[in-house]
Amino acid sequence: MSIDLAGVSLVVLVANLALGVAIGVMYLMRTRRKALVTAHLVLALAGTAVVGLLVLPAPAATPGPKGVLPVLMLAVATAAGWLAKRVARRSRGGAEAMLAGHALLGIAGFLVLLAWMRSAQEVAAG
Repeated sequence: MSIDLAGVSLVVLVANLALGVAIGVMYLMRTRRKALVTAHLVLALAGTAVVGLLVLPAPAATPGPKGVLPVLMLAVATAAGWLAKRVARRSRGGAEAMLAGHALLGIAGFLVLLAWMRSAQEVAAG
């Protein structure tokens, strides 16, 4: 039995994206749910790990974005989200800028992953 890493990564990342949007809306409403933020971090770490397992062993000849790019983008987005809370203690504006970068980089990493998946699928189809 083999695990469909592409499917698992999409499910985890879409769930994490939805959770991130919900947390963002709560942030704008000045409410905070620590358990949701923790779940968002856990999903981000799991999603980045699954994406790494999916794209890093792929042949280098795969056209499109290099496999390391979505992993790197998602890892930096995860780190930025985690660090934003620590920056908030010093500067609310800095933390909000970091959260905006976190969201943009996470979405961009997801889109780059989709592009990578498409190019890998075309190569597999021959």
